[in-house]
Order: sequence, then structure tokens, then C-alpha cells
Amino acid sequence: MARKLILGAAVAAFLIVPVAVKFGGGKPKHEAELANVARQEIRPSILATGNLVFRQEVQLSAEVIGKVAAVLVKEGDRVERAQPLLRLDPTVYVAEVKQQEASRRNAAIAIERAQINLDTQQRNLERTQRLYQDKFIDISRYDDAVHQVDLAKVELRASRETLEQASAQLAQAKEHLAKTEVRAPIDGTVTAVPIKIGETAVASATGIAGSSLMTIADVGSIMAEVNVDEADIARVAKGQQAKVFPAAFPNQPVTGTVESVAMAPKGPTLGAAASQGKSYVVKLHLDDAKLALRSGMTCRVEIVVGSSAARPAVPLQAVLSEESGGAKERSKNVSYVFTVVDGKAKKQLVELGLSDDANQEIIKGLAVGDTIAVGPARVLRELHDGDLVVAKKAELKVAGAGK
Repeated sequence: MARKLILGAAVAAFLIVPVAVKFGGGKPKHEAELANVARQEIRPSILATGNLVFRQEVQLSAEVIGKVAAVLVKEGDRVERAQPLLRLDPTVYVAEVKQQEASRRNAAIAIERAQINLDTQQRNLERTQRLYQDKFIDISRYDDAVHQVDLAKVELRASRETLEQASAQLAQAKEHLAKTEVRAPIDGTVTAVPIKIGETAVASATGIAGSSLMTIADVGSIMAEVNVDEADIARVAKGQQAKVFPAAFPNQPVTGTVESVAMAPKGPTLGAAASQGKSYVVKLHLDDAKLALRSGMTCRVEIVVGSSAARPAVPLQAVLSEESGGAKERSKNVSYVFTVVDGKAKKQLVELGLSDDANQEIIKGLAVGDTIAVGPARVLRELHDGDLVVAKKAELKVAGAGK
């Protein structure tokens, strides 16, 4: 019997003591991380994806049709402007030049013939005019002589025009012949040589076989071209700073600057993508990097669109939200934080401004220097007005410090 009494007393003590502690010892204390509201630079950013490209890259195409006779460079070679790169078989174009040279000589001979005829007709007109004045011939013969001079002048002008035409055709033939030797348009490096000796080069830009001869690029200058969604493009401007994360070096961002923003969206797409939002091409100048960047690499870009002005801010995790409004009112989300004054929590509604990855601007509701609870999230969810709060760490930290 005594044993049962002792056991019952122990159980009662186990149940009663915590309750007595809870109600007799006041409100429980919450350990929370605290921070002071401080002025911080809020730098919101826009995310975009794209590719790295060479700043200057030229794809050479044939301007005349011909069989490739010689390829003078290979991929990776450094070339200078006007350096010969490739030669086409010139046989047909050499023959064309000779033919046009002969046509031009014939045109020159025709001018000489027409000039001689004009001189002859003018002398005949002079004799006929004297005879007509002396009444030896009638006016009809004199008119015939004038008419012959006029015809000779027209023939001379026509011969001169034929010479001009022959000269133009000769110049065109020489231009075709010159284009059988392809020269470098810029200083750079040969990045691709898709055509081989014996293949036929085709004067076309439609991507058919033989239309592309080689590609030359300035490999020392690389830039990023990214696609920005139409919802964000209004916030992007020339001169904004950015971080570029190449896919090959995801943990080594390269700093850059917005160089240009396209005025028109990218061309229309086919299929399901046609119904999606448009995007605009933004080009970024990259600062010198020690990374082995190559054209065609994909990249992720963060374009900073905020100003550098310091604003009252708190850590993002300190801001909570809830719905407000009665049954007859339209509910809306309101934001709040817990301030800590004399060791007690106080729910404080705030008006928010800009934000970035770490901090949230506070437009209204807090003052610089106010102490707030920033975490952990579990503690913030359990806090109520008047709850006791103690700092989880001995020293307060400044909001955004160490960023």
C-alpha cells in the first residue's frame, strides 16, 4: 500500500511541476538572433541567360562559283588583314577577262572608224556647201550632206558608249577574277575551315554546302549576349554593372557592363514557343578575366538594376507577411517584423521597398538603429506581442553586415 502511495505521488509531481513552472514563472523567453536596422545599398538584379561570343567574328562566303584550288591556312592560324586565305580555280574567269579585253579593243577601233567617217563627211559638207553657194547644185544635195554629218556624229557617240560598256564589263570580269582569291577582312584567328580542296564553293548565304569557306574571329575580345524577358527589359540600361557566370566556371563570375540593349525583340519562333513572351538581346562588355573563355559557352548573368544609395534595410528573413481585412473587406497581404524593446517583442507593420538577395528596404515603420528579431524562422513564427526575447548571441550584428 505504501509503495502505491509513493508511486502516485511521483506521477502527480511529474505532471504538476511543469504546469506550476509554466503558470507561476511568467512568460517563456525566446532565444532569437537580433539585428539593428541599418542603411544598406540595396542592389536588386535581373537574371538572364545567353552565350559568350567573340566581339568581332566574320564568316567568309564565296562571291563567285569555283572549285577550291588551294586552302592556305588551317584552324587556329593567326592571320592579318588582306592576307590570302584560299584560292579558287581561276581558269574560267581568266578567259572571261581576255574576252572582255578583246571586246574593249573592238570598241576602241569602232570609235576610230566613226571618227574617220565623221571627218570625211564634214569635208564633203564643206565642198557641197561651196557648190550650193555657187549655184552648181540644188538644196537637196546640200541637205543630204548635212544629214550625213549628223549621222556620223551619232555613230561616234554610239561607239563611245559601246566603249564605256566594254570597259565596265572588263572591270566586272577582273573583279570576278580577283574574288577567286579570298583574303582576310580583319586581323584575327581562323576558328573554322569547313571547306576542302576540290570542293565547289557556291556564292550563296543560305547555308547550303560550299557556301561557307571559313570563319575568322578576334579571339582576344569576348562579350556576352543574353536574352532579357520583356517584363524586365525596361529596367535595363547601358552602363549597368553585371556578373557573368560561364557554365564552365560556375563559381568564378566575371564582372561586366551593359553595352547595348536591343530596340526590337528577337525574331519570331515556331511552335509552342511562339506564344511565349518575347525577349530582347542585351550585350555586355566583359572585364579582363584569366579564365579560358570560348565563343559559344552558355552563361548566366545577374544585371544589377538598383542605385547605390544607402537605404534603411533589414535582413530578408526578418520580414513576415499575413492577410488582413475583415469579412466585408477585400483581404490583402501586409508585412511586419518583430522589434525588440526592453527584451520584449512587438509586432510592427512595415512598408517595403527594394530588395536584393540579402536585404529588404523598409520605407515606413522602422527607424535606423531599431532592434529586430531576424530568426530562426521557427522562433519568429511562435512570437507574439509581449513575448520575452533574449539575444541568441552576446553581440548584436548589423543588418547586412558581412555582405
